[in-house]
Amino acid sequence: MEAQDVEVTDNGDPKLRKGVAKNRRISIEDEHMRHGRKSSSKRFDGYKRHILKDLDSGLVRAVGVTPANVPEANVTPAIAEDLKAQQIRLQELHIDRGYLNSHFVKERDENLTIICKAWRVRNGKGFDKTAFVLDWEKQLISCPNGVSVPFEEGKVVRKPNQTCQICPKRSLCTTSIKGRTVSIHPDESLLEELRQYQTSQSGRAKLRERVSVEHSLAHIGQWQGTRARYLGIRKNLERFTTYGCCP
Repeated sequence: MEAQDVEVTDNGDPKLRKGVAKNRRISIEDEHMRHGRKSSSKRFDGYKRHILKDLDSGLVRAVGVTPANVPEANVTPAIAEDLKAQQIRLQELHIDRGYLNSHFVKERDENLTIICKAWRVRNGKGFDKTAFVLDWEKQLISCPNGVSVPFEEGKVVRKPNQTCQICPKRSLCTTSIKGRTVSIHPDESLLEELRQYQTSQSGRAKLRERVSVEHSLAHIGQWQGTRARYLGIRKNLERFTTYGCCP
């Protein structure tokens, strides 16, 4: 534990470490507990609970427990194994944005529908990314002034500086002397689909169905409390598993 707070200088002298050690251990007794964050201002300690609920039957089909600092997406391979044992095939996946990087999404087939509220895009008071038109067939992105340049998923598109300098809409788009840049997510096609879907009446109705999952998590919190009863992931997962297949 003390190694997390002490480092050795070039002269071989020990000194207190500045900042927080990566993957900092927070418990002497439990080696798996970690600091986690809901946001930049809200922190929690210990573990994260994960559930996969069947919205048709109301049953919790699979659960998972991870250290608090582990990304949500890391738990999905284990949940997938539980579903495989039950011979369950996913048709719709209602997820929180933290699971957009999961293997469920990355390795999805065309028969799986992803339902999730997309990350909000911002650009101050200027044009955000949704003001740009993506032509997926030609792999071109067009700005609000109609200027098109090639793009690739997972890379940053930079508009030619000379074009931005004379653009009549420049003040509404960028203040950079180097011209406007747009980041294209590695799974931008899905995110664009999600953004469009959530603007429709049927899409908003689908997004509300996930409230049932939040109710189940709240019920588990009332039942198990906010403190881990056992040491280590395995025992806490076994306790959590007793909730599985229950409404």
